[in-house]
Parts: sequence; structure tokens; C-alpha cells
Amino acid sequence: MIYKYYLYGINVQSEIEIEEAYARDFDTEADVKVVLGQMPDDVKKMYADKSLDDWYFATSARELAFRVPNVADYWVTSDTITVNPFKNAKKSDVKCFILGSCFGYCMFLRKKVVMHGGGISKNGKGVIITGESGAGKSTVTDSLLNNGFSFIADDVCALSENVDKVHINMAYPQQKLCRDAAINKGYDLSELIYINEDRDKFAIRLKDGYLPDGADFDYLFELVISENDDLSFRRVSGHEKLMLILRNIYRGDDGFRTWGLPPEYMQKCLKIASTIEIYQIARPKNLNTLPDIVKFIEDTVKND
Repeated sequence: MIYKYYLYGINVQSEIEIEEAYARDFDTEADVKVVLGQMPDDVKKMYADKSLDDWYFATSARELAFRVPNVADYWVTSDTITVNPFKNAKKSDVKCFILGSCFGYCMFLRKKVVMHGGGISKNGKGVIITGESGAGKSTVTDSLLNNGFSFIADDVCALSENVDKVHINMAYPQQKLCRDAAINKGYDLSELIYINEDRDKFAIRLKDGYLPDGADFDYLFELVISENDDLSFRRVSGHEKLMLILRNIYRGDDGFRTWGLPPEYMQKCLKIASTIEIYQIARPKNLNTLPDIVKFIEDTVKND
């Protein structure tokens, strides 16, 4: 059976059912196909010395292959994601790497800018909350969703260009919460989807409150952890805007190291920098500043 989805702003045809994704029919050729199959011989040669228990990551100019032990082999090009699940692999684990790493690398090969962060919107204003792991992106995003913002993407925001704006495309209607946040919101953890990540998180499939067609991109807020005792807010300007965008590209470290920074990709990043406002929020490590951070973001978006 063939499944059709709208993911990251593109039409996807899949041989694997991805229940998390937003189902949408289309009559045109799929932008990206997800297929089941063996790795091609030239790909196998890239990791011929690896056993089934070894992680590997192999690249060429137009493709990438990686193995997740006990889960699957994945081969990614700009228009195809080939998946070879291992025996007894959990389907949820197989899909997790399709929706995250595979599409992240695929978008990179398509020269599509993808930011690491949560995408939300209110009153037509698109917002991305970005920052390093552990900075509090998910917690801040969840608080804003509770205050009337609409959901676009949880952790991966694929961007596309309009005539004079940049657009945040919806990823898929599923939100991740850390254990403490899920408990504080009153969820029964046994009813949630546990995500096998380094950080202890659970997934919640959204039934409403999300924007299938995304929203135009207006604000980027970067969260950083500070050694100071004071919470600080700073508007970013000039060349620093571009640098902040580049360091928060999803799978950017792997992508830039492997494929460099093509001029077309750089031009897209420059356009993003020129059309949005960017703020850096430095929060103390051991103080609860969540209400102040949420208020600052709300006031900034509201007072536009």
C-alpha cells in the first residue's frame, strides 16, 4: 500500500505508514519517496567493514547512508529515502529516524533550509524557538502553545521562500515533552509515546491547534544558558544574524562538513536574516525564568 503525506512543505509518498504525519492526497509526482529496500551495492561498499552492531555514517556528493543498530539501514538522496529495517526492530524507532535525521539530510541535499527548533504562530506571526540541547526550547514552546499560539513544528522547521518573505512549513502534528513537563500537564505517561532519545521525552499526537499550511516567518528567539544570575534579552543585528541562523541549522554540523555551504543555500540564509527579527535570550542555569521568557516573547510578537 502507498501512503501520501504533506511533510516539511513537500509531498511525500511512502511505502511505510507514518501515522504521525499529516495525510494529504496529491495528483502530482511526489517530491520525496520513502521506500523499503536493500541498500544499493555502491552504498554497501561504503561500509563494507562494519558489522550489524556498528553505527556508521557514510557520504558521497549526492547521497548519505547510515546505520542505527537494531533499528535499520537508511540511504538518503534528494528525492528518495530507502529504509531496510532490521528484524525485530520497533516500528516507532524506524519511523523516528525517518522523520528526523532522514528528512533533515534529505532537505539539506535539496538545499532547503531547516532550522532546529519549535515553530509556532499567533496572529499570523510565525515564530521559531531555537537553541542548544537542554536550553529549554520544548518547555518555552509548550508554554506559548498553552497561551494561545498555534503549533507548526516541534523540533524541525523546514523553510521555503515566498516573494518577499520566508515561510515556516508544518513538520507533522506531534509534540515532544520532557518527562517533568508531561507530568506537570497532567498526562498519564503510560498513554503517551515514549521516544527513545538521549533525553527522556514523550510524544503527544495533536488532534487540533496546529497549522497544516504553516505561517510566514517573523521572529527567531535563541535560548542560551548563562553562568550569570540575571536573565537577559538582546536583539541581534548585522552579520551576527547570519551566524546565529547557521549555527542553528538542523543537522548543520554534518551537512556543512559533508557538502559545504553552496552559494544557493547561503543566499537563502541571507534572505532569512534580512526578513526576520532575531533575539537572544540568556537564562541562568539554576533559576526558574520561564514566566519572564514567555512574557517577553508574547510582548515582542504582540507589539509588532
